[in-house]
Amino acid sequence: MLARTHPAFANQHYRDMELQSRVASASPHGLVSLLYEELLHALDLLTATAKRGTAISGNPHHTKALSIIIALETSIDFANGGDLAGVLQRIYRSAVYKLNAAAQTNDVAHIAELREAVSEIAYAWAALAN
Repeated sequence: MLARTHPAFANQHYRDMELQSRVASASPHGLVSLLYEELLHALDLLTATAKRGTAISGNPHHTKALSIIIALETSIDFANGGDLAGVLQRIYRSAVYKLNAAAQTNDVAHIAELREAVSEIAYAWAALAN
């Protein structure tokens, strides 16, 4: 556990405060965009820790990424989303599968593939949010 005076602790504290501020002022599209940003961040941290030898399964970044994907899926507006809603649901279910496959095999290649796909969707949502 890091001491409260450790620079990494302070960095995380300021990152959390900045995120809370962005969430409070975000539009619905902006909130989804923030979820994508956080998902990409979790995938990056998961990749980094896995490359240092930490198992993917049980890794807190794996858990966070899964939670975000589930949150994205549960936020789909099927009543107003049209065909896009079904497409997004299939993408999110595929993302869960890919992330769990990475955990089962401890293979960062699955995470890299997932990150690439997510980053394309994140870019589109960011454009909608602005």
